[in-house]
Amino acid sequence: MEIALLRAIPLFAELPVPAIEGLAAALTPADVPAGTVLMKQGDPGDAYFVIAAGLFDVTQGGRFLRTCGRGEGAGEIALLRAIPRTATVTARTDATVYRLGREPFLTAVLGHAATQRQAEGRADALLAADAAAGGAVVDGTGAKGPQ
Repeated sequence: MEIALLRAIPLFAELPVPAIEGLAAALTPADVPAGTVLMKQGDPGDAYFVIAAGLFDVTQGGRFLRTCGRGEGAGEIALLRAIPRTATVTARTDATVYRLGREPFLTAVLGHAATQRQAEGRADALLAADAAAGGAVVDGTGAKGPQ
């Protein structure tokens, strides 16, 4: 089931089978009650989260940005850019996630050129969308400022 869930995420779609199997083995499941903060804006990025069930609201500076659900992930920007979390992710409903630690995430993503391009493109798109929604712009140093 974990392999199918990972394959459904565009970020991991092109990874070779051994890499996906390695990621699946590194996943840790967690039940997340509604209202729980999965990650908080400004905190260090130590993991990527794969959403297996439920809905999560993403906010930045108290502004709603989007809702994420099954087959999506959260946390890649902080890991890829080595910056603090750029948004807060809160469970809207009871949910189940799989936690993927920083090292296995970076090893898989940075070790496969197509996946690295996909990850960087997704991070750029999310940062641009968040800035367009009126959120803070975060640069590579972790400095935050108005758009």
